[in-house]
Amino acid sequence: MTHPHEAPPRPAEDPLIDRTRQITRSIPQATACRRTAAHIWDLDVLPSHTGDDWPVELIAPGHLTIPGCVTYLAPLPEADITTHKGVRLTTMERTALDCARYLPRMEAVAILDRFARKGLDLEALWHRPLNSWQLRDTLSLADRGAASPRESWLRVILIEGGLPRPSTQIRVDLGDDHHAYLDLGWEAYKVAVEYDGQEHHTSPADRQRDTDRREELRRRGWRVIAVRRDVIPGQIADLLHHVANALIERGWRPGPETTTRILRNIRAARRRPHYRTSRGGSRRRPDPDNDWTSW
Repeated sequence: MTHPHEAPPRPAEDPLIDRTRQITRSIPQATACRRTAAHIWDLDVLPSHTGDDWPVELIAPGHLTIPGCVTYLAPLPEADITTHKGVRLTTMERTALDCARYLPRMEAVAILDRFARKGLDLEALWHRPLNSWQLRDTLSLADRGAASPRESWLRVILIEGGLPRPSTQIRVDLGDDHHAYLDLGWEAYKVAVEYDGQEHHTSPADRQRDTDRREELRRRGWRVIAVRRDVIPGQIADLLHHVANALIERGWRPGPETTTRILRNIRAARRRPHYRTSRGGSRRRPDPDNDWTSW
């Protein structure tokens, strides 16, 4: 059964795939790569506003001037080339690595998560030659439990914000052979974070089901923090603040360095409309019994 956050099936005729097929058939040295290749591998990775205007991304050993295309000059081993849907493109493994290496962190992790759900071996990616530590750091954030790109983004924001790494798809027994799955959470503290996509929670029946489900989880001791679509990126500071408070109230005790890092990231997110975490900086010892709102 399709997860409610996942994108609907793609139309049978896809203009980008058709264009890419024609180009790679007519130009032997051109191979589809990066987001274009990920799209052909059936990942929902293109910005929704691009429509059919997304350029065909190609990797080639020499310069190519093709209208509507972007070419990256780089050697490409034969082992990293395959054919799918009649298109010559980078393999799943190479596509995942290229996206992890060149795309912004949150987008890269979301793509890695989707490839992992399709069965890609993340451990194999880690051991590829010439991987940088920065690339391996991105690979370490991947989790096949994420069921949508925004769930992936949420996880990256929480981890890079300084919070403990959450588990994904936590199964909670509701009794009478019923159970619920929580998007992200910390079982030890019974705190969960879930993404509420407006497109999936618009009908009164959907909203009532969500309310009933979360009320049952509350009765079983869980605190569920629902995150609306507009939280990313504009309200990241409030999200980190809220989740950190919830974890502390449930018994989490971060050390001084972790506390300083979280507070620094909250302040940075308030200063900048687009969330970026910072590293390093000063250290100070907080009072762990204080509420975060007072700091």
